[in-house]
Amino acid sequence: MRRGVRAGLAAAGAVAGIGLLSGCSPAQLPLVAVWLDGDGQPVATVRLCDGDHGSGVRLHSWAEDDTVADDNGWSAAFGARVDVTSATFPLFTPPAAWHVEAAGQQKLLPGHTYALGFTGPRHGWNPYDGNVSFTSEELHALHPGQVRADDRAMSLGEFEKLAEDSC
Repeated sequence: MRRGVRAGLAAAGAVAGIGLLSGCSPAQLPLVAVWLDGDGQPVATVRLCDGDHGSGVRLHSWAEDDTVADDNGWSAAFGARVDVTSATFPLFTPPAAWHVEAAGQQKLLPGHTYALGFTGPRHGWNPYDGNVSFTSEELHALHPGQVRADDRAMSLGEFEKLAEDSC
């Protein structure tokens, strides 16, 4: 009887472990920030952990009002030759090496929510993604020297520390 109980517990543990491992999604880390520069233009930082290379990056938007159909953004898939560990760039002018495909107007639109993020590193032991969501109104509410990251306003230095601690 003991042998059957042990075998049953071992089987249940194995099934639970497989379920946990196969259902896991990459960790979501606060490695992306956005802000307005001195001219009021949106700027973004995508910061991967040292030595890691993202497999894709995307800026997506959607209108809060379903009657507005002008969503905008861009997306790119990193190729084997693209080496990106971090980049700071105008939000609607990502690095040329990313070979982005743009959609809609390439400017902040009122009443839209934006999501900027990258997917999984190609190197490193634990998969992770980085992202930030924001609205035009949230960016305009930032004080000089602040960025939007991790669903809140913070200084650029606080973001850098948060990103470093997350890696």
